[in-house]
Amino acid sequence: MKQAIFFPGIGYHCDKPLFYYGTKLCRQAQYEIHQLAYTNLSRSIPEASKQAYAQTEAQLAHVNWDACDEILFVSKSLGTAVAAAYAKRHHIPCRNIYYTPLAETFDFAPQPGIVFHGTSDPWAKTAVIKEKCREYSLPLHIIEHTNHSLEVQAHDLSDRTVPSKNHTVLQNLRILEEIMGFSEMYITHELYFRPLCEKELCRSLFAGFIRRQQVVKCWRREHDQWVIKDAPFIDDWSEEDYQFLLQCLKNTIQTGGFVYGAFCGKMPNATLKGFVSVESAFLGSAQQYLDLSCIHVSEDQRGKGIGAVLFREAKNWAKKKGGKKLYISAHSAVETQAFYQMMGCVDAEEYDPHHVEAEPFDRQLECIL
Repeated sequence: MKQAIFFPGIGYHCDKPLFYYGTKLCRQAQYEIHQLAYTNLSRSIPEASKQAYAQTEAQLAHVNWDACDEILFVSKSLGTAVAAAYAKRHHIPCRNIYYTPLAETFDFAPQPGIVFHGTSDPWAKTAVIKEKCREYSLPLHIIEHTNHSLEVQAHDLSDRTVPSKNHTVLQNLRILEEIMGFSEMYITHELYFRPLCEKELCRSLFAGFIRRQQVVKCWRREHDQWVIKDAPFIDDWSEEDYQFLLQCLKNTIQTGGFVYGAFCGKMPNATLKGFVSVESAFLGSAQQYLDLSCIHVSEDQRGKGIGAVLFREAKNWAKKKGGKKLYISAHSAVETQAFYQMMGCVDAEEYDPHHVEAEPFDRQLECIL
């Protein structure tokens, strides 16, 4: 039996978007559903936590955990702390989806899962959530400009040229789609991220990776301005290219750099579908840059947010290493440049001559850490 338990927040009940669609995903994956409901909770977080925990004990008293083959806890806000505390007290081996956890959640040594956090969440500081997720090795999905409901408000939109309410609604629907996409892959055991080690870097690791990119339009620099030009071609890797890539990635690890992968599928047969690398050597006149040397997502998995997670992990590593900015010699395809722009990249203030010489059609970018 597969059991999914939903732990709501104080005001975020099971009919709200994250839980409404999360429930549908769990049912689709053949989970039996149990939605908790909390009533008459105090406005005080410590007191509300005690009340919610007591109500959880009462509502789950009948569950025979030993009869469960798989247990999934899906929790929101205050419910993330209750879920972690309940699992710890009852020694329940479960997987977790933590939507907008509080700092208090980590007091209970949360079990494995994935975390979603918004940078405009007034109930949890981003720096604290990042640090705690690193401490407990929890993959963290940061949704920029979103609040405690993982939604943006009009004044928080990065695209300030379109402040209409309709734009806000559509933006929130796209955000919800991204969150549910990651949630579905986690529910079905189909997505996880981890560092890559040198000994596993071989050609077979890339057996299910599809580099192919059909390019139609590219950015080109003309008269000191960037313009879009028709430039149709198919970008792909030969066997020689794969061997060169393996040498480069091994060298990155050997020299103290960062190589991180995204895997799809169930263990132990999961397939590499994305990867990113950052070199350890500093670039720039003030040694301000760390070089993001690779970031690729397999053709069959693009558009699902995997690249965004890889990029954020690269930023986290580079910042911890002491870099001020990431340097990216970026493919000039319109779609690729749109991704980097979404990640907050801009034209580099200082060009690295080696990258310019190696890839004259690339656009040299930077991203503040």
